[in-house]
Amino acid sequence: MSVFRPFAFAIALIPLLGTAVLAETETLRVRNRSGVDLMRLFASPVTDQYWRDDLLGEYVVPSGSNADVTIRNVSECLYDLLMMFSDGAVVPDRVDVCAAESYTIQP
Repeated sequence: MSVFRPFAFAIALIPLLGTAVLAETETLRVRNRSGVDLMRLFASPVTDQYWRDDLLGEYVVPSGSNADVTIRNVSECLYDLLMMFSDGAVVPDRVDVCAAESYTIQP
């Protein structure tokens, strides 16, 4: 029976590995049509309590421009967004990063 022990252990790990295997990387084209420069963009799964890193880094998305942002380790599709603009406005929103290829910011 000891032959089956490693096999049983491996089967017990499958649910834990499933999440890691399903984690994807999604790219979202952000179209800034707000009339104001986008300075910072945060995205976190709706189930997270905290914001993840700024997806723009040092990059600023001028009004009228686009930026492709990469969201790594996507294991659920619905994400909260937090956008910070050069005029001081802070705007929250929500997007399905698995279904949407782009997200347009409008005034």
